[in-house]
Amino acid sequence: MMIDFQIALEYLLHFIVIQWIYEQTSLVRVPRLVLPLAFLVEFLGGLLGSSFGVGLSFMTPFYLLFYAYFFGKERTANMLAFYAFYPLVIYLLIFNGYSYFLMPAFNITSDFLNKSYLYFIFFDLLIVPTFVALSKLLNIDFKSLRVLERDRKFSRIMFFTNFILISYVILNYAVVVASQFFSLYYAGPIVTLVGFASILFAVYSVNKYADEYFENQRRKENRRHLDDLEKYSEQVESLYETLRCFRHDYTNVLISLSEAIQMRDIDQIKMIYDTVLKDSASDLKQQKFDLAKLTHVTNMPLKSLLSSKLAEAFDKGIHCHVEVEEGVFFTDMRALDLITITSILCDNAIEAAVLSETPKLSIAIFKMEGQSVIAVENSTKEDSIDITPLKKRGFSTKGTGRGLGLANIEEILFRYDNVSLETESAQHRFVQLLSVTPKQD
Repeated sequence: MMIDFQIALEYLLHFIVIQWIYEQTSLVRVPRLVLPLAFLVEFLGGLLGSSFGVGLSFMTPFYLLFYAYFFGKERTANMLAFYAFYPLVIYLLIFNGYSYFLMPAFNITSDFLNKSYLYFIFFDLLIVPTFVALSKLLNIDFKSLRVLERDRKFSRIMFFTNFILISYVILNYAVVVASQFFSLYYAGPIVTLVGFASILFAVYSVNKYADEYFENQRRKENRRHLDDLEKYSEQVESLYETLRCFRHDYTNVLISLSEAIQMRDIDQIKMIYDTVLKDSASDLKQQKFDLAKLTHVTNMPLKSLLSSKLAEAFDKGIHCHVEVEEGVFFTDMRALDLITITSILCDNAIEAAVLSETPKLSIAIFKMEGQSVIAVENSTKEDSIDITPLKKRGFSTKGTGRGLGLANIEEILFRYDNVSLETESAQHRFVQLLSVTPKQD
């Protein structure tokens, strides 16, 4: 009975630790109601493994694959395979590392572990801090994987990584089974060392490419920011020149009006008012003067981006409206992500507004219930638009493969628990609210 209890405890610890590693790497919390069923699958797989002399469950990759598909919402084969095998491989590498190298150094044998399951618990739980230390040492940013998963070059790197992961699992199980029939004393340590070196190389490749990718993204964003800033400067200069000319002309008009008043020439006064002064107020209310409201935007890259997009909308004949509340900050979100999302929202809004009967675009930045909000509203040709398909990559109301949709934004938002995007479509209006909640210190 003692042996049965030890075996059950062994599989329970194995399940708990791998479950924890999966949630740390995938950044997905599996519903707790599913765990008993998953453990049952794990335990049955363990019994199957025991019949072949393998101390681990054959079913571990299968329930991890289930997690990745239904709870992690992974859809690419590369990411499904990665999350199905990476937690198991890390568990095996760390546990085998202790078994083949650390325990012999302290004269701890497997026979001793079988007699004292408390030592087994200790070494199994030691995997948790070891995994944390390894993750920090390797500097793995698991959040970036979702952003890069559809990149073609990154897909090839992940394919190579998955090949290593799957190969190690197969070799590990094969060595354990074969050792029942042959003397393979050095096979386990060799497979572990080769597996550890291969995983280190694969992780290094992933990190290196991710760093290069995001560095290129930052450079592109900096170039775009400089271009937008140049356009913003040109627009400010244009506004200044318009106001300067208006001031000069207005001074001359006042001189003429003053002379007409002194001469008590009512007809002349009326003529000056009707031809000049009557329309001067509407001149100052032209759309381009709305750009002056962007001075309240505290984020310079965001300010230059919005000015560029509004100028583009003006050129396309779209009626624009801007409202910016003072003192709105977006410090709890990476500037690159904020600019990327806002750019996508504005581009899609401009493209949709141009097709509508009365093209309109409104952009507002304000505080609402403690949140910093960017609202982008545009007119649409349709009375309402089904929002769900827009989240699919490549979907566009203009044709297949032409739209950014909301898929790119969804991938970015996955990295934040304090940022949300609300979308609404009705009465020929399409509204999107990007809300950023300040993080608690």
